[in-house]
Amino acid sequence: HLLDCPTLRWGLIGCGRVSNDFALALRHVKTAKVVACAARSSESAAKFAEKFDIPSYYGSYEELLKDENVDIVYVGNVHAFRRQIGEMCLNADKHVLLEKPFSCKAVDAEYLVELARSKGLFCMEGMWTRFFPAVEQARRLVLEEKVIGEVVSVTTDFNFNASDSEQYPDSFVYTHSVGGGSILLVAPYPVAAATLFFGGKMPSDVKCVGQLDPNTGVDLQGVAVLNFDCDGGIAPALDESNSNENTPKLPGCGVASLSFGLLGESSEETVVLGTKGRLVIHSPGHCPTKISVTFKEQGRGNASATKVYEYPLPGDEDGYFYPNSAGFAYEAAAVARCIDAGLTEAPQFSLQETLNNARILDSCRAQIGVKDFDS
Repeated sequence: HLLDCPTLRWGLIGCGRVSNDFALALRHVKTAKVVACAARSSESAAKFAEKFDIPSYYGSYEELLKDENVDIVYVGNVHAFRRQIGEMCLNADKHVLLEKPFSCKAVDAEYLVELARSKGLFCMEGMWTRFFPAVEQARRLVLEEKVIGEVVSVTTDFNFNASDSEQYPDSFVYTHSVGGGSILLVAPYPVAAATLFFGGKMPSDVKCVGQLDPNTGVDLQGVAVLNFDCDGGIAPALDESNSNENTPKLPGCGVASLSFGLLGESSEETVVLGTKGRLVIHSPGHCPTKISVTFKEQGRGNASATKVYEYPLPGDEDGYFYPNSAGFAYEAAAVARCIDAGLTEAPQFSLQETLNNARILDSCRAQIGVKDFDS
């Protein structure tokens, strides 16, 4: 029932590749209606509207925001305009779904979150990964049912070779002024994968190394490690009431190792290691259809069994630019249910977690040496 939801009327800002995929995926949500789209030119918007049978199109974002038929705006254009367009949407009293990254800097994320809360409007970063059935199940198994015991660490990666599809150095991927670079393009996924299994909290320490492109000034790849402090309580080994585990691991503490980049293709998996086993979110980890759980037996290197969970996508993949984009439908349906219930943020990916993750990305950019976007 993940695609069941009340009717919601969408307006799309940006008519590029990601908006193409979002519009296609909405066809799997029968109660979702795309009623308007806007681009920087009327010609682009008209072509997009014709392709997707959208009744209204505009050559400016301001015109779309005046459309009374639009309940919520999906913002899918380039990163550098997130704060500006997010602010416009909220000031027009529209709910808003801002594609990741939510902003180019944490200070802009803080501003948008405060504005949305002051107006009582729904606002969310488009971390669609959290709404895939495979990820929903992984969260339940690890955090609620605790099938792998206490979480010890998370290892996650997302690297692809951007030169397969993007022209260097002219593509937005390599353009600093519009928010290019690996930290804003791909790092939000492994960061969100790591923080998910530590309850969405802010790590106590962030260390990051990587390489800058001296020609364009964007970061090309990086590796980050995060440290999470304990949540209080005592270790099971010292807890007389705990007969299940004899580990000294304190509740809530752990580490995460993240890899992200634009130079080569990685396996793109997330491995959650626990005291009683491990869970794997299989490739492609940012839009997965398969997870597996391997349970530990007594003694090193011993496993009792592996259980596999598979969740096919809700349709074929014709016409999409990116892998598994039909999964946008899960996110869109969840947003509609939230708004109908009077929620102003989604429990799967709260605004506080968006803020935490934006601060992690800020730290990574500073440590690698990416110049501020106002510089």
